Amino acid sequence: MTRSPADELANIRAKIAELRARETALEARFIEMNDTGRFVGFSYDVVVSRTAYQVFDISKLPDSILNDNRFYATKHVTSIRTEPRDETDAFMLAQTAGEEFDVIEHH
Repeated sequence: MTRSPADELANIRAKIAELRARETALEARFIEMNDTGRFVGFSYDVVVSRTAYQVFDISKLPDSILNDNRFYATKHVTSIRTEPRDETDAFMLAQTAGEEFDVIEHH
């Protein structure tokens, strides 16, 4: 059965989530060592370094600035999420399986 683009996207995101979890676990092992430097592997080395820098802390701004609409801008965000389907809706997929799928970019 041909996969729909929606199913393919959901499967790719699931694989990425698995890889990110494994990446986080491996990184945690290096961080737990509380050491910096080079850790040698067979094909790659891992280099752990620490850097300090200053960040702008918005919570320290006075209310007169935080509550002033002149300092705010509206930004529009398009999000794409996947949701599991109810098996009873599977017949709809069969009806649209032969349709073309185009991605339209908006700038």
